Amino acid sequence: MSENPAASAFYAPVAQANIAERIYLNSSTIQSHALDEKEIKRQRALFVRTAVMDGLADRLKMHGAIALVGAKGSGRRITAINLLAEIGLQPREVPLDEDDAGELLGPPNMGYIVYADDLASRPKPLRACIGSARERGLPIVIRVTPDVWRRIYIDGVPEIAVVPARALDIFNRHLALSLGDMAAREWTVIPGIIECLRSAGPRDAVRLTDLVEEAMAKAHGLTERPVNEVLQAYSNWEEELERVFSVGTHDDEHKEGRSRALRLSAAILEGSGPTSVFVAARELSDVLDLSPETGHGLVGPSTRKRLEDISAHYDDGRVVFSRTAFASSTLDFVWTHWPQLHDDLRQWFRRLAQKLPNDGSLIADRVADLAIRQRHFGLLNSLATGYLDDPGTFDLGVALLTRAATSDELGRAARRMLYDWSRNTPTRHSAVVAACSSQLAEAFPRVALTRLKHVAINNDVNIQKQLVAALIHLASKPQLRRDVLDELVRWLNPSAPEQRRTAAAEALLNILQLRDLDDGHLLMLVDTDPRWRQVLSDAWRSLLKSPVSEEAVLAGMCQWLEAAAQAEASLSTVVAVLGSVPRSAINESVLFRAIYGWIRETSGEAVVSRETIFHQVIDGIVAVSRSATRESMSLALLMKNEEQEEQADE
Repeated sequence: MSENPAASAFYAPVAQANIAERIYLNSSTIQSHALDEKEIKRQRALFVRTAVMDGLADRLKMHGAIALVGAKGSGRRITAINLLAEIGLQPREVPLDEDDAGELLGPPNMGYIVYADDLASRPKPLRACIGSARERGLPIVIRVTPDVWRRIYIDGVPEIAVVPARALDIFNRHLALSLGDMAAREWTVIPGIIECLRSAGPRDAVRLTDLVEEAMAKAHGLTERPVNEVLQAYSNWEEELERVFSVGTHDDEHKEGRSRALRLSAAILEGSGPTSVFVAARELSDVLDLSPETGHGLVGPSTRKRLEDISAHYDDGRVVFSRTAFASSTLDFVWTHWPQLHDDLRQWFRRLAQKLPNDGSLIADRVADLAIRQRHFGLLNSLATGYLDDPGTFDLGVALLTRAATSDELGRAARRMLYDWSRNTPTRHSAVVAACSSQLAEAFPRVALTRLKHVAINNDVNIQKQLVAALIHLASKPQLRRDVLDELVRWLNPSAPEQRRTAAAEALLNILQLRDLDDGHLLMLVDTDPRWRQVLSDAWRSLLKSPVSEEAVLAGMCQWLEAAAQAEASLSTVVAVLGSVPRSAINESVLFRAIYGWIRETSGEAVVSRETIFHQVIDGIVAVSRSATRESMSLALLMKNEEQEEQADE
């Protein structure tokens, strides 16, 4: 028998194990996704309207801020999304952590959903957030639990108690959207389903919908509804797993341990190939000091029979469990019943990522989901930091942190850690930049940009390159452009640290020159909204006072002018933006030199007359200038021309 106590417990019946408090979570984990048009449309289709919505829009318009007060999982988020969307606003989510209250920046058509659940007792961040929103006329819907609201109550913000819709109605709506109205009706009249949802909450209804969808997919077109399968999956297969792990199937203890290792490997790698699953089982056996199989498995039952013994099978070259949601239930069961194995499992997860690089993303997803379901940030944190220390698994560490940071369950802890790293741990800045330029930024732009702002004072050349590339990447996404440009203009404030101003200037200049890979059009000129034009004018004006050389800024402006000449950009937008850039005689002079240099030095055919563009931009400058006239600019042109001729003669 092995001397490893954890291994001994693993191959002993579960009744003899050192069992911790059994935790079976019936609530689905919630991940925040970017609220783009597609996601908002989905949220509106899934919404079960309740009396809470009556008069809610009028109260929001009257007060500018309202608090949706209710327990977690009561439907506050989907209510807020639908409220803002119904009054024609673009919803944007902002998690508000204790020391991370970012200023709200946005156009008038934006409405913010502020998460205040994580504010322990200090109302200051929420007050600052509300003040920022009211200053810009941006409506705020606060999502907060009753106990937190009692501690941080803000005068003048109406409180609306959120009463969740019936779980059965939510189940029916979700199922109708995925499987159709007829299938939804058939499921909602089943006594077992009705009883299951009688005391359930919205999240439980959503989880049950997911289980029905998976069970129907695994049924491969069978007409009989797998009701019992779904209900057992809803209870996390507790009875089945108690039976499997309480009764030994082998006389040899090591053989029993290896069988359980195979079951756990299939759970962490379900959907991968059999080779990966058996390699993982061998690695876990090695971690637990279990004796190796004779002939590495060649002796004994076939692979098919071994998989059948753990209720799994082949499906198009992949190992899958025959039962719905059996993989996640197995992982939860083992994590809960064998706490003495936690360190060994962490070691195993790290080794698997190195041993099976092609399965790395799958492993990261499964581990992240396990940690979130178990509310165990320590598991995710230790594994993520271990992955980050190895270049080969760095991306997996970032994926784990990102998944946690966008979750309801571990989001605050993960976002807090990224915040601390951005301010105090330069060695982790690469991870911060990578995490804040992916799904985290799409879901919570303010969170990501705040952390990138702190990274921007790092003097490391490589970090600065990564940061600039990340900002350019974020600005290439239409839903993030306004946030990124507004943020970079703020970074270019003369009082900001020089490193941050340098990074912002380089990123902003590159962003303004981004082109569509398909048709070559300038991306920042796709939107012709007058409000967007003002953002672009502010960006060019900030660049004129930035660390970037004047020549580089002028070259960028010339690209815009030539894009208009070649009909690759809206002429009216180019004229409106560049014409409104100057706010001083110095700005006027610089811009005039750019326009003059472009028309003088650019040759070749043009779709739109360059002379026409030249005069229109000049007229735009004159229209808003307090001092410039066409005559003064003509004189400047003559003087500039004479200066260049003199230089040529020399």
